[in-house]
Amino acid sequence: MKADNKRFQEIIYNISQSNHERYNIGTYKEKTLHLALKRYFCDDQNYHEVPVEGFIADIMRDDTIYEIETSGFSGLCPKLSSYLPKYKVNLVIPVIAKKYVSWIDPLTSEISKKHTSPKKENIYDVIFETVRILPYINEKNLTIIAVFLEADEYRMADGWSRNGKRGSHRFEMIPISISDITKLNTDSDYLKCIPRELNDEFTVKDFIKATGTNEMTSRAVIKVLCARGIVKKSGQRGKSFIYTHI
Repeated sequence: MKADNKRFQEIIYNISQSNHERYNIGTYKEKTLHLALKRYFCDDQNYHEVPVEGFIADIMRDDTIYEIETSGFSGLCPKLSSYLPKYKVNLVIPVIAKKYVSWIDPLTSEISKKHTSPKKENIYDVIFETVRILPYINEKNLTIIAVFLEADEYRMADGWSRNGKRGSHRFEMIPISISDITKLNTDSDYLKCIPRELNDEFTVKDFIKATGTNEMTSRAVIKVLCARGIVKKSGQRGKSFIYTHI
């Protein structure tokens, strides 16, 4: 799916010019990132916030559901259990590939000059999240849609450290642009995420080296690939398990 940055930026501009409070599902204000993605995948608000199987779907049109998951996939299993037997389900998750951070003083509301964050999310962060919905990872009706974005993050300097940054919380994430969209549905989609330089037999350490991810993320990704039947545990080298492409 090709990303349409011009349309995405128009959506962001329109959101910034309007009041987007909502009252129908018990939240005071819908966050900009969530709303922008929802409008990007369906600009017709008649299909937004639709009751389905005892839940509220972000988008429901014909037999297809879109859920915008800006906070990850935790707690989604009950929805998926109800949705997947009857509907095609697209889980849309933002991937903040480039981020600028500004700090808000909780006492004065003064906003600091923004700086570029060293943290850059990638497709492995998305696959990491799918561990939370592992029982449904092979469902043909389930598609993960990773949306790669550049964004401004505003954080309250209300944490426990002296400068208020450690333990702080995010106030708002404002998307700036969209660069790419990647779908995960078929085995081929997941295979594309395995680095070519990785040997047919590899360990977790090999995977970490090839992908640049940390150990926790690498173990999670390998677990998902095993669940998909793309790789399997085939032996042991010292204390390390060996995995093989199937």
